Amino acid sequence: MAKKGTIGIIAGVVGVSAIIGIFSPKKAVESINLSIPNSQIEYDINTEIPIEISVFPKGVDTSTLEYISDEGITFTDSQIITGNMEGTYYFYVTSGDIQSNVLSIKVVDIIAREEAVARWLEKEQAAKEAEEQRLAEEQAAKEAEAQRLAEEQAAREAEAQRLAEEQAAKEAEAQRLAEEQAAKEAEAQRQAEEQAVGQAVQNAQTSEQIEESSGTQNNNSDSSGDASNFNTYDNSSQQQTEATYVLNTHTMKIHHPSCSSVKKIAPQNYATSNSSLDDLISQGYSTCGNCFK
Repeated sequence: MAKKGTIGIIAGVVGVSAIIGIFSPKKAVESINLSIPNSQIEYDINTEIPIEISVFPKGVDTSTLEYISDEGITFTDSQIITGNMEGTYYFYVTSGDIQSNVLSIKVVDIIAREEAVARWLEKEQAAKEAEEQRLAEEQAAKEAEAQRLAEEQAAREAEAQRLAEEQAAKEAEAQRLAEEQAAKEAEAQRQAEEQAVGQAVQNAQTSEQIEESSGTQNNNSDSSGDASNFNTYDNSSQQQTEATYVLNTHTMKIHHPSCSSVKKIAPQNYATSNSSLDDLISQGYSTCGNCFK
């Protein structure tokens, strides 16, 4: 601890009780005690601090008291004046070989500290606001990204919906074309069947006319006729069959085996069948006008 502080040698009477006149015998100092009334943990700079000094025994000569303190404060017999420097300062009093208790004070620049605290609070507030701003921007960025992803998802779903609708339209058009094609084919089939039925009827009518006319013609007519000429053949053996019906595959006629027209059928047009009349008619045949009367 530095002892370069103020050393005051009191040359007068210190305010102690029981002062004896200047002609009284001087007493030696036996003990010294220092105290600070209403002491504080910290003191502001440039402040006067009262100091109480108790000397024992009463009435001793205080002219030998020396006030020792660290540099930065001014120590006198009744007070300490703090300087303008912050720090912890020690001080005590001596009288010859007698030393008082050592006291210390902590000196601070309260205004500077308050300003520093205010600056720190402002800095903390600014940092807090900056952090809040950063978090808000991050949240806004997240929300914007979520919005972008949602819009992309909606766009993908809309595109998928559009493609699905296009595909459905194509399939519906293909179905419509297929149905139209099926309707055309069915109509063509119907017309073909009607044409076949009409042709079968026409063939049957022609065959009947031929067979009916063949019965009236002379059996000795010219043998140079074609395969459908009933006057050309006279094969009675064609009537000798156990089949139910005899068929003329050229005239598409159905005959009973006993029919007189059977023996006149050209061999290449001769056939027999045990099928029912309905089956044969469905194949385009028709009954003979002579044997089915």
